Amino acid sequence: MYQMEAYPVLVSCTFEVDPASPEGVSNLAGGAVKAVYMESSAPSSANPNPVAGVIQVRLQDNYSKLLGVSVMCQEAASGTPLTTVTQGVPYLITLLGTTSLADWQAIGLPAGVTPAVGVMFVATSTVAITGTGEVQTGLDVQAPEISLAGVANANLQNSNSPVNGGAILTLISRAAGSVTALRPGTVVRVNMYLSNSSVTVQGQ
Repeated sequence: MYQMEAYPVLVSCTFEVDPASPEGVSNLAGGAVKAVYMESSAPSSANPNPVAGVIQVRLQDNYSKLLGVSVMCQEAASGTPLTTVTQGVPYLITLLGTTSLADWQAIGLPAGVTPAVGVMFVATSTVAITGTGEVQTGLDVQAPEISLAGVANANLQNSNSPVNGGAILTLISRAAGSVTALRPGTVVRVNMYLSNSSVTVQGQ
C-alpha cells in the first residue's frame, strides 16, 4: 500500500459480546491486543466494567498516533431453527442434516459454495427445505453506530507498557444517539490503524 505515513501499523481483533464472561467478551483473537473489556455480570478484577454500550480495547504496545479506526459487527443468529425459507431473505445454515448439495443449491446456495454450518445465502424461492437441514435468520445488533470516545491520541502511551499494556481505545455504541448495548452474541471486528513513528509529515 502506497501512503505517506511513517511506520504505519494495522492492529485488528475480533471478539464476541458476552456479558456473562468476566471480561464481558469471549473468543478474543488478534495479535498485539492485550484485552477487551465490556460490561459483565461477574467482572474480573482487571475489568473496569464499563456501562453497557462501552468497549475498552487495550493494546500491548504504545503508539505515537491514531490514524483511523473501523468497526464491523456480525449479527448473531436468531436462535430459532427454520425448515422453510422465503425468497429474498438471507439465511445462515445452522444444521446440514440430510439436505444434499443439490437441495441447498435449489433454495439459493450459490454454485461452487460448499454447504457448511455458518454459510450465508439468499433464498431464491419460498419453499420448505428438502431433508433435515435447518437455517436461521440474523438478529440486529441493537446499536448500529459505534464511535471513538475522547481525544484520539490521548491514551496511546503508558509509562510501563510491559506491565500495564500500552494504548487504550474507548468505543461507544449508540442507537438513535443514545448509548446502547450491543446484542449478546454479536461478533465485533475492530481495525486500528496506528503510527509507530514519532516522525511528523505535514502535520500528521
